[in-house]
Amino acid sequence: MKKIQTAASAFVALIIIAGGATAQCKKQPIDALAKAVAEGFEAKTLSSLDSQKPYAGRIRIVIEHSLADDNDKNRFVVRSFLSLAKAEAWFKSREHDEMPGRQSMPFQKCSKGVCAFNFDGGILHNTLYLKKIAYGIRTGCPYLKTIYLLDGD
Repeated sequence: MKKIQTAASAFVALIIIAGGATAQCKKQPIDALAKAVAEGFEAKTLSSLDSQKPYAGRIRIVIEHSLADDNDKNRFVVRSFLSLAKAEAWFKSREHDEMPGRQSMPFQKCSKGVCAFNFDGGILHNTLYLKKIAYGIRTGCPYLKTIYLLDGD
C-alpha cells in the first residue's frame, strides 16, 4: 500500500511540474493577435510571438502566386511549421537581396474563424502580402491555424 501511495504522489507531483512548465496561452482578443501577426510579418520578427505560443501544434502558411492561372498546379505553396521561428527562417531562406518585401494591408475584422485584411487588389512585384489569418479559440485563448499570403511575383 505504501508503494502505491508513493507512486501516486510522485505521479501527481510530475503532473504539477509538467503543467507549470507548459506555456500558458495569452488570453487576448483575436484582433490583438491578428495585429501582432501583421506587425511581426512586416517587421520580419514573427519568431518573437513564439513565447506566447499562439498556435496549437503546427502552423500552416499558404502563399498564392498572383501570376498563376486558376488551374495551375503550382498556384499555391503550402508549408507547415512547428513554430513561427521556423516559418520565419523559411521566409528568410526564400529571400534574395531582401526581396520579396513584406506588407500587410490595414486590419479589417475577425469573424467566423478568419481575420481579414483590407485587400484592395493593387499589388507590387517582389512583395508578399498578408491577406488573412484562420484562427480558432481554445479555452478562451485564440490560436493561429493558417496564415494566407499573396505573392506579387
